[in-house]
Amino acid sequence: MTWVPPYAIDVCRARLDQSFGGTGMKDGLTQIGLQFWRPTSKGQIELVDNFKPIDDSTIINFRKWGNVHDIRVLLCIYNGDREGWNWNLAKNAFSSNRKKFIQSLVAETVRLKLDGVDIDFEGKGKCEDDKKAFVKFILELSIALKAKGKELTVDSFAYKWNAPNQGWWKLLLPYVDALHVMGYSETGSKSTSWRSYDFLKAAAGKYSSKLLIGVPSHASNWEKALVHEHLEWIAKDPSVGLAIWDAQLKDPKWRTKEIWQIISRIKQGVDYNRTDSPSIIFE
Repeated sequence: MTWVPPYAIDVCRARLDQSFGGTGMKDGLTQIGLQFWRPTSKGQIELVDNFKPIDDSTIINFRKWGNVHDIRVLLCIYNGDREGWNWNLAKNAFSSNRKKFIQSLVAETVRLKLDGVDIDFEGKGKCEDDKKAFVKFILELSIALKAKGKELTVDSFAYKWNAPNQGWWKLLLPYVDALHVMGYSETGSKSTSWRSYDFLKAAAGKYSSKLLIGVPSHASNWEKALVHEHLEWIAKDPSVGLAIWDAQLKDPKWRTKEIWQIISRIKQGVDYNRTDSPSIIFE
């Protein structure tokens, strides 16, 4: 899944068709997420209007690309506004207006013939008082989406800071198809303690096959290792998946045959008949 941010639609769309020595994103992806929606103050959803105008034709263009290449396309909703990440906006949707919000998400997914929903709500601080309501929302949304044959993924911080975070995983993982760990340049294959990939995998326990480890496509070297070393760690462990922010592939190293051959190997290890299989998602 490649998250296409609303401020880089044209760049990301071009990247999807680009060939890197005969191998491209179509060879390594299983899903893309369109980060085009946010909640309204009344608990419904709306298209983001901060950047280039987005309409149904924009979304359908990505959906058609996904259909051609057998790559699932998800509706990604996030709580960003012109002031930054607005947790109160997210909380108003998933807590105060939960049922209406779920209905809006499912209806839009079905109307646009998308394959599911990705929840990208981010809050500063632990927000522990909101955990119960968030988990209930994820549970009910999962049920509603599965009734329509759709999938559900969620994004989480890598450790105990901010929300949702690793302390919420055991409650969330049973109800989602994948969980994207937003560690990026702060976690790595050669890191120690909570920053290590082994730590993240252990934290997911029996649900590690739903875990997608986040890496940054704007960097080629972080946490004591080169990008290909991080990817090789994931390729050698079929019990985890891959999450990359974002589809712009800003660092030139990400636009090479070597990198996409490794990612293609990760994709080949995915069993599409298993609901708990890892996915390749670019956040």
